[in-house]
Amino acid sequence: MKTLLIFTLFLISVGGGESGRVMGYSGGGVLIKCRYETQYTSNPKYLCEAPWPCMTKPIWTDAKNEWINRGRFSLFDDTRAAQFWVVIRELTVEDSGTYNCAVDKDLAIDVYTPVELKVEEVHQYMKSISVTGHVGGGVNISCKYPQSHSSNPKFLCRRVGTPDCSYETSVKESRRWRNEGKLSLHDDRAKQIFTVIINSLTEGDSGEYWCGAESDWTSDHGYKVYITQVNLRVTEEEPPSKISSSSPSSTIPQSTKATASPTSISTGNSSSEINSSNEFPASSVISIVCVILLVFLIGLIFMIVAVRKRLRPQDVDSTPTQGSSNYTDLVAVYSNVEETGNLPDSEARVSTVYSSLSSPTNPSDSSQHIYDNV
Repeated sequence: MKTLLIFTLFLISVGGGESGRVMGYSGGGVLIKCRYETQYTSNPKYLCEAPWPCMTKPIWTDAKNEWINRGRFSLFDDTRAAQFWVVIRELTVEDSGTYNCAVDKDLAIDVYTPVELKVEEVHQYMKSISVTGHVGGGVNISCKYPQSHSSNPKFLCRRVGTPDCSYETSVKESRRWRNEGKLSLHDDRAKQIFTVIINSLTEGDSGEYWCGAESDWTSDHGYKVYITQVNLRVTEEEPPSKISSSSPSSTIPQSTKATASPTSISTGNSSSEINSSNEFPASSVISIVCVILLVFLIGLIFMIVAVRKRLRPQDVDSTPTQGSSNYTDLVAVYSNVEETGNLPDSEARVSTVYSSLSSPTNPSDSSQHIYDNV
C-alpha cells in the first residue's frame, strides 16, 4: 500500500507535461525551454539524463535570473516568466537521448518534464563559416539548413558574453525580405537557404553569430536550434578603390597622369593590389629606338658633308687669268711712259696698245709687244 502511494505521488509529480522533441545537429547547439508552476519559482532547477530516477545531473542550480555554466551546459532560471532555459553546446550524436527538465523539491519527489533530444550528423551543411567586412560596408551571410526546419522561422543571433544567443528579429515567410535596422533577412524555403545582409558595419560588429531556427518557441516545449556558426571580422575602412585606365581623365590626379601606364592603377590596400607592370611599355621602347636611329642618321649626314668639303678643289687657281694679264700689260705701258717721258706719237701706237689689251695672248708675249711698240 505504501509503495502504491509513493508511485501515485510520483505520477502526479512527474506529470509536468507531455514529452517535448528537440532536433539538433552535430557541432551546433540547442536552447530548450522548460516551464514550471509559479509556486516553484524559489526551488532549484536542473537538467538530468535518462528516465526517472535521474542519477546524472549535467547541471543544477538554485541561482535566479542569471546564467550558470557547467561544461557544455548552461541554465538560466527566469522567475518572472516561470520558466528556465537550458543550453547544450557542441552537440555530438552521442548526446541523443531522453532528458528531464526538473524542479528540485525538498522532502518530496521532484517535478520532471521529459525532453527527447535527437542529434544528427549532417555533412552537407557548414558547421562554421568565416566572413570579413570593412567598416562602413556590408556583408552577405548565407546558411544552408535541413528540410525539417523549412517551415520554422529563421534568425541570425549573436553571442556576447552569455551562453545564449540573442537577436531582435526573425523571418517567418519564404522569399520575402524582412528589414530590421542594419539587418535584411531572407528565407528561400525551396532551396533551404537563409540569407542575412548586415549593412553599415562597425568594428564593434565583429564577433560570433549563429544561423538558427525556432521550433514552436511560443509553446511550453519550444526550442531553438543553432545550426551554423558565423565568425564575422570587421576591419578598418578600405582605402579608395582602384583607379582604372577606363575612367575619365578628369578623375585621375595630375601626378598620376604623368606616370600612368596603359594598364590600370591601384591605390588600394591588400585587397586592392597594384596592377601596373614594372616593365617599360612597348610604346616607350619604340620611341627610344626611333630617337637613337634619328641621332645616328644626323651624325652620318654631317660626316658625309665634312668629307666632301675636304675633297672639293680650290676656288682660286694659282695661274693668272687673261684679264689680270692684260691689266699687267697696261700698267707696264704707262710705267714706261713715265720713265721716258715720251707719249705715244701716233694713233696707231695707241691702237696697238688697246689691241694688245683686248687680245687673248700670252702675258709674256703682250708685254714684249708693248715694249717694242713704245
